[in-house]
Amino acid sequence: MKQLMLTLLFIGWIGWLSAQPALMPIGKNTRMGAYSRHFQQIITAWSDPAALSCIQRLTAGIYSENRFLVKEASLYAAMIAIPVYAGAFGGSITRLGNTAYHQQQLSGGYGRRLGRRVGLGLQFNYETTTVQGLGTVGQLTISGGLLWHISEQWHTGLQVQQLVNGDWLYIGGAGFEASGDFLLSAEVLHAGKDTGMKAAAHYRIARALALEMGIASRPAYHTAACILYLRSLRIDIGAGFHPRLGITPSTALIWLPSAE
Repeated sequence: MKQLMLTLLFIGWIGWLSAQPALMPIGKNTRMGAYSRHFQQIITAWSDPAALSCIQRLTAGIYSENRFLVKEASLYAAMIAIPVYAGAFGGSITRLGNTAYHQQQLSGGYGRRLGRRVGLGLQFNYETTTVQGLGTVGQLTISGGLLWHISEQWHTGLQVQQLVNGDWLYIGGAGFEASGDFLLSAEVLHAGKDTGMKAAAHYRIARALALEMGIASRPAYHTAACILYLRSLRIDIGAGFHPRLGITPSTALIWLPSAE
């Protein structure tokens, strides 16, 4: 019972501080690359179904974070994308919490290109909340996204996501691809009466190494990451930073076979 109460209080506190869905990662800016053409990958498609329109090869990934180094608030996710004509299907499973209390989400979506400049995506989610001794409740939600590739360098997008509490999360942003190695992006998020902003940069300084850094109006979403490329494997080692609660270390593994 003590573990359950501590978990409920901690996860509730996180949600109040960030004013965003509890299942939204804070150990890494998983939307980095959403507003681009050449920086899209499975982690991005996990966060924005419209990004599936840019996936052209079979790919899979896993993600984990230990929120503020509290074991009871760890988040884990696994995802896959399967390309089809003019788009891709994607699926994922996400879990936050422990045996006493946890939230879990099963998602399936499809993204499609409409010509070269526009991409659309739609995703259905089934989210359950389990409390030890009380049982499980579940709810079906939906999210959708739109990407507009204005040019080879400028990209913008919109996303709307239904939340389990009845509110809707609205996200709008833009990205600038200075080159195939450097990306700047910014976005605005609004849910209920709360509005937040994020900005991030990705720089691939060598063939096998890239760096990411992000800042946000909400302290829980300040992030940094080091990315290693090993043939068909990409390894993201990152962390989120909160001035009072501390760090949230994260790790992501992305498998993307070569085009050969």
